[in-house]
Parts: sequence; C-alpha cells; structure tokens
Amino acid sequence: MKKYTRALPYLSQIKVRTLLTGLGSSKKTYHIVLDIKDWEGSYKVGDSIGVLPSNDPKEVDAILKKMQCLGDEPINDITLRDFLLTKVNLSRTRKRDLSLYEQITPMAPQDLVPLVMPLLPRFYSITNSSLLFPNEIHLLVAYVQYQLNGEQRLGVGSHFLCDLAKLVPIYVQPSNHFTLPNDPATSIIMIGPGTGVAPFRAFMQERMGTKATGRNWLFFGERNRKTDFYYESFWRELEKQNQLRMTTAFSRDQENKEYVQHKLLENKKEIWEWICDGAFVFVCGDANEMAKEVDVALQTIVKEEGSYSAEEAIHYLKKMRHEKRYLLDVY
Repeated sequence: MKKYTRALPYLSQIKVRTLLTGLGSSKKTYHIVLDIKDWEGSYKVGDSIGVLPSNDPKEVDAILKKMQCLGDEPINDITLRDFLLTKVNLSRTRKRDLSLYEQITPMAPQDLVPLVMPLLPRFYSITNSSLLFPNEIHLLVAYVQYQLNGEQRLGVGSHFLCDLAKLVPIYVQPSNHFTLPNDPATSIIMIGPGTGVAPFRAFMQERMGTKATGRNWLFFGERNRKTDFYYESFWRELEKQNQLRMTTAFSRDQENKEYVQHKLLENKKEIWEWICDGAFVFVCGDANEMAKEVDVALQTIVKEEGSYSAEEAIHYLKKMRHEKRYLLDVY
C-alpha cells in the first residue's frame, strides 16, 4: 500500500463537478468527484483529503507583468511562473501589496522567496465510502467569495476545485478517532450543519455497505430547505428504508432562526436515552460558533435529563470525549 504525502501527492482527475445549491440560494456549494482508479493508497470514513491547489493563472500573469518577467526564470529549481502558481500564498499580496513584486529586479526573482508566504494545502472531509465507490473520492466544497478593499476575491481552494482544476494533487489526512465505532450495533448521533454534513454521507454509505445494525440520527442545518438541502435524496431514501432518523434546521425558512442546537434541545429526552444506551456523538463543521453552541446544548441535555449539576454535566461530556464517544471534527 502506497502512502501519498504533501511532498509526493497523488494526481487525481476531476470526474464530476456538480452545483448542489438551487436557483436563488445565497451561496454556492459543489459536489466534486475525483477519479482515483489507479490509486495505490487507502482511506477510511472520517479521513480528510489534503488538496494542493494552484493559484489563478490570470493573477500570476498580472504579477509577472509587474515584475517585468517572462515566467521562465529559474527559482528554487522550478520556473518563476510555476513558483507563483503553486508555492506562493497570493492572497497575502493583493492589490495594496503588489508593489512588493515591483521591487524585484527581472534578473533576481530568487529575492522573492523570503518575502512571500507559502501556499498551504486545503483540507476537505471525504464524503464517500470506498466500499461503495472504490475508484473515487467525493468532496463537498463551499465556494468562497468575498469583498476585500472593494475588490471581489475568491477562496484559493474552492476556486481551484470548482473553476480551474482538471488535475488535483491530493493526499490523505487521517482522522484522529473521528470514524465509526468498531461495534456495528452502536448507535450514532451525527451533528453536521452546512458542509459539516460531508463525513456523515460517508458514514452512512459505510454503514449500509457493512449492514451495520446500529441506529443512526442526523441533525442537519442550512439556510433554506428549498435551495440548500445537500444530498437530500440520499437522506430521504435512507429514511424510507428506516435506516436513518433525520432532524433538520433551516435557519431562514421562518422568522425566528433555528439552528441544530435548538433541534437538539427539542429532542433532549430521546437524545439522552440514546446517550445512555451507548450512542456515539459526532460533531462536524464550524468551530467558532456552532460547535460551542452544540456543546452548550449537550450540557443542558445532560444536566436536565440526567439530573446533574452544571459542573457534573461538563464532566460527563469530558468523560465521553475521553472514552472517544463524543468526537469533533471542527474548523
């Protein structure tokens, strides 16, 4: 079995690029399928893929023009053009900083090296099980676009995957215990709003592929049901088969915004029953707000349904983390 790394990645090909969000959505989210038919490595559900993106060639051309260079000048054993495409974090040297490049004389591009930040890998949860798709890796990618100093900017990773790339250098970033329980009879509660739902699609494919008997409960949230319900048909089919219980929170479909943490509290009695029955709790997505709010909601459930003090509830969840029954993949 071969191990691909950041230094020696696997070169995958984009097989499918599908916009999942519907007409009128306030965002764009894509389903990306990478072809790995001659892949010699392995991955498991819960792992992430490290993507080595390239910068936009138009942006590189503008910088070469500023430097009065052709792009074929040598720098660090590659050409200056390839250096700017694959090695430099150009988002740190936007319009207000382009004077940086003008300071470099055309005969000395090597002087640029200590002045720029490196272009780092972008990480995406694997959205499929190799049991069902042995020659593919699926990703769920939020398209990042924003305004900076009056200029529209695009996220390097999402622009690369959703607009530019045909070939994508990748390697596996193994998860730290964020994977299915060893016992297929164990119940799981999956909390994944937005693109945080990505690994749970893989979880459910794996559980169906192994005929796991444990109960499965998904809490999914987004802005609008009509336009932002990622993989809805997949979840609905699992519901019909009684393989999945699903609770949704679409924050902008009603006057008072509802999020996954509110839905947890609405179902606190049954969630506590599942936890007492040994269920694993998985949380994936935004670390800044969502994961904290979910943790507070879980503390409330433990306190109220388990008749614990606030301090005891915090300790209870810490114990679950220590036992690797309360697992987070947040960013």
